[in-house]
Amino acid sequence: MIYTKYFSGLIAQYGRPNMSDTQFRLLMNIVHLEGRLEGINTIKRKLEGTREAHRFDIEYFNVHKKLTELTGNLPPESLKSRLFVT
Repeated sequence: MIYTKYFSGLIAQYGRPNMSDTQFRLLMNIVHLEGRLEGINTIKRKLEGTREAHRFDIEYFNVHKKLTELTGNLPPESLKSRLFVT
């Protein structure tokens, strides 16, 4: 959850950023997708060593693909420059 932690820290330190509605939706989608990935990882850890362990691999792949499309695999600092209006 690198983006979520990074942006959460920025907001805690500097307050609410000046963002357009589109930029805010993008940020919320990124946070949501990272949360989904975290949830899938939690389930996979609990199923480790069972026949069901790989049941969520395709879902993980699809969610990770969407996250990559939104972030462009940019580090959080670079994504911030694209998102926040200064």
